[in-house]
Amino acid sequence: MRKAPQIIIALILLIFIGWGGYWVVGSQATERVLAGWFEDRRAEGWTAQYDSLNTAGFPSRFDTTITDLNIADPETGIAWSAPIFQNLSLSYSPTEVIAVLPGEQVFATRDASHRITSETFRASASFAPAVELPIRRSVIEIDGATIATTARGETRETGLEHAQISMRETPDRQGHVYDFDVNATGIRPDPALLSGARNAGAIPEVIDRARLTATVRFDNPWDRFAIERARPQPREIELTRLSVDWGALTLDATGVLVVGQNGVTEGEVDVKAENWRDMIAVAQAAGAVPEMLVGTITRAGEMLARLSGDPETLDATLRFENGRAFLGPVPLGPAPVIRLP
Repeated sequence: MRKAPQIIIALILLIFIGWGGYWVVGSQATERVLAGWFEDRRAEGWTAQYDSLNTAGFPSRFDTTITDLNIADPETGIAWSAPIFQNLSLSYSPTEVIAVLPGEQVFATRDASHRITSETFRASASFAPAVELPIRRSVIEIDGATIATTARGETRETGLEHAQISMRETPDRQGHVYDFDVNATGIRPDPALLSGARNAGAIPEVIDRARLTATVRFDNPWDRFAIERARPQPREIELTRLSVDWGALTLDATGVLVVGQNGVTEGEVDVKAENWRDMIAVAQAAGAVPEMLVGTITRAGEMLARLSGDPETLDATLRFENGRAFLGPVPLGPAPVIRLP
């Protein structure tokens, strides 16, 4: 009987030593894999620099902190720099990951740079246990953010109270199909945009809410190669709902689009817009609608609104065909191009 406590203590010690050994091996492997990823990118001609890479969290976590990151892909022109980045996971579930990004970071493309300051910027992801690390589901959350975008020598600032971007593999669908849900509140457009739009009417300073739900088929899966090689490109978009609430302005849209190899879209989107004339003024002030097309779009909207019985409500179909966009029967110009950089 006296041996029983000794056996229990011995078992506890063996378990503790075994788990400690597992944690040491696992933490070293985590650091080795991440450091190897940076080395591989440098070998491919990337800029891939960091100051330090360390893992803590014993005994239940692998929490890796990387400081002073500077990453740039010369082929696509995409770059990212941040003073600190944390990759957090449970040691017994390393494919469930939380990424914590800093209060200030910079994303850039060949055309623009985006400096993001935020109170909270984190992401969680679940990966399948495979070499390619395909994403099963992910969530990005942002709170209290300001995005300063500089393009063509001009800087515009957009504020954001809260945003959540969710993605998951679509159940029971063949191919690389994902469900998306984007929800943003308290959006503050750049003051320069608002000053131009207010010439046409009273536009609140804050967009109350914008939401998008869609199912998208891509040409390739979202996995590690989406960063290392090229971004998957959308090929079919089932727009379940796009809605915007901005004071008295409301917009709802739904439809199906097909995206060609060149990024040009085809398909139809049913649109319902209240106080649609102010929306045109906002789009013109933002540079989304050329001034030469404002009159054409307004006349088309008036005709379609009369058919709906309410001159302030536009209920119509946007059609994209043969590289051109149409509002009802009225041509608007080139169809949009959807291509991820």
